Amino acid sequence: MRPRLVLVAGFVALILGALALSACGDAGAEDRISVKHVTPQVSDATPTLAPGETPTPLVPPELVLSTIDVYQSGAVLVSVTGDVSGGSATFLGRSFKLAKGSQSMFAFVGVDTEDAPGLHDLQVDVTLANGSKATLQDQLNVRSTEWTVDSLEFTDEQTQTLLDPNVTAAEYALLKKLYSGVTPEKLWDGPWRLPIDGPVTARYGEQRSINGSAPSGHHGGTDFGAELGTPVLSTSAGRVVLARELKVRGNMVVIDHGGGVYSGYSHLGAIHVKELQEVEAGEHIGDVGSTGLSTGAHLHWEMASQGIFLDALRFTDGSNGF
Repeated sequence: MRPRLVLVAGFVALILGALALSACGDAGAEDRISVKHVTPQVSDATPTLAPGETPTPLVPPELVLSTIDVYQSGAVLVSVTGDVSGGSATFLGRSFKLAKGSQSMFAFVGVDTEDAPGLHDLQVDVTLANGSKATLQDQLNVRSTEWTVDSLEFTDEQTQTLLDPNVTAAEYALLKKLYSGVTPEKLWDGPWRLPIDGPVTARYGEQRSINGSAPSGHHGGTDFGAELGTPVLSTSAGRVVLARELKVRGNMVVIDHGGGVYSGYSHLGAIHVKELQEVEAGEHIGDVGSTGLSTGAHLHWEMASQGIFLDALRFTDGSNGF
């Protein structure tokens, strides 16, 4: 994690010393300080005090990023420490609500498959406990991802039914709406883990040629090859928000990990959890199958943050900085 400092309305006298130390330290040219003063309404910021009582100073906010280099389909864990009661991060025109973690407010800021490479501004607007506002700013460098191409063959029946644009669009809309929700608290715990021990047969973002057609689109998850009945485990703790059969993804389980982060497990042969059930990291939630639009036994694993589909493997291989 790398910290970012910001000066906030009402904290000038409190943190002048801290800023002086920061300026003399080995921060490097890339460490930037953004200053924005916003005067809060007195009724919101000044509590009623007893005679002789002094207000308790608030801890100023500090921006901490898991990385400043992020690949297309990757995510940056954005955290704000200090006496912060809420806020949101804005990146590439999209807003990500901050949720309450154990030591900070946080959001996983996702980068879409088609987002342009290069430096882009990140802005985090927060509200402090006394009602004052603060803005923290930095830049993230989006790196391009090389997308692989795969050729798939489906029967006429599969093409006519499961590849019907109306069917695929309806399922995508269902998941997009589900993945756009934000539970305002942290449910995940510890490092993210793989849901299965097996070879990766298709990566997230892969472009596909269907029955000889020109490659198009982006595969929305990571596929693992495995035998029928192989246990599928939760990538982290959370709450089950979907556990039923869908047209394309077959039997599917979706887990809400809090803060707008979700994981999905598809083509299951059996489901072992129920909706609204709390699960732990590594819990047995289903078995590998070949339901829905599938050419053989495998697990389709996907993750999303506040409506943005992401490469789930980047949550486990360190490329997101966590």
